[in-house]
Amino acid sequence: MTFNSHNDVVLSVQDLSISYLTPRGRLRAVSHASFDLHQGETLALIGESGCGKSTLNLGLMRLLPTNARVDGGRIEYTRRDGAPIDVLRLNDRQLRQFRWSECSMVFQAALNSLNPVIRVRDMFYDTAAAHGKRFRRQVRDRALDLFRRVRLDPERVFNAYPHELSGGMRQRVLLALALLLNPQVVILDEPTTAVDILTQRTIIEVLKAIREELNFSTIFISHDLSVAAEMADTVATMYAGEIVEIGPVYELFYRPRHAYTLGLLEAVPRLSAGEEELVSIPGSPPDLIEPPAGCKFHVRCPFATDRCRVEPPPLEPVGENHLAACWEKARVLTHALENAYHDAPR
Repeated sequence: MTFNSHNDVVLSVQDLSISYLTPRGRLRAVSHASFDLHQGETLALIGESGCGKSTLNLGLMRLLPTNARVDGGRIEYTRRDGAPIDVLRLNDRQLRQFRWSECSMVFQAALNSLNPVIRVRDMFYDTAAAHGKRFRRQVRDRALDLFRRVRLDPERVFNAYPHELSGGMRQRVLLALALLLNPQVVILDEPTTAVDILTQRTIIEVLKAIREELNFSTIFISHDLSVAAEMADTVATMYAGEIVEIGPVYELFYRPRHAYTLGLLEAVPRLSAGEEELVSIPGSPPDLIEPPAGCKFHVRCPFATDRCRVEPPPLEPVGENHLAACWEKARVLTHALENAYHDAPR
């Protein structure tokens, strides 16, 4: 799917920066992140743990902890009626309305996200009541319909306690709960983590089917590049709090332009790799309280030059809807085409 029109942008993030106050000083968890999410699009955020993916998504929902602050940037949301919303300027009442009815989130730990002492039905009733929807019959009918869509036994799950459900079932309950108020944007934090491969396949199929049926936009975090490749229309690579590459999924996976994206792809085993060894990325992510000068990845980058060590590269176009922040983007592409993906399907 290709997204070119600015008219169908439902969420626009511009130059967003978020930091945490720590005993050593300010930790810059997200630095100058920018992207547009279009109607019906799925955007995947990939990168190592600690690169800022979850902080970025919590910032979009205004769910950051008390020691965090937004240092700059804008988050602009467009409602279905075309009315713009400045998310960072919403008051408490407006924010309550924005969450779940406009933008919802499925958290990673399914068991911890469900109240263990109340039934699933009461979570749905409470969520609806918090947004002024007090007709229980309508809420029940909506919940049962969503359970069918996510391939759950509606009556059984609706009246169950969380501990009576498997991990995959709880994950799908959270997805149904996130869709209860028909939001335009759904944020998924590692939706296939901690489940077996068959359950993972079910969750992926459910997500793809229900997104097409209900036509909502999705942002999801994933460490699994195969899941990102299957689910996403657009992929954004994050490193040390920055979006260093963003583009259409096929373009980014087969023609990467940033050395970090290439490193992630080379670390994934391929069925056609034969006896080739996996190539890991050396070193560790940088200290985000005192980050290195220049490109933050240069310490670990095999293509780094003197320019990379002193001058941070801008995020600039390298193709249609494809941007990368790398001074050596041409060498990265050449390496990807000649080595890592010589046997990939075209």
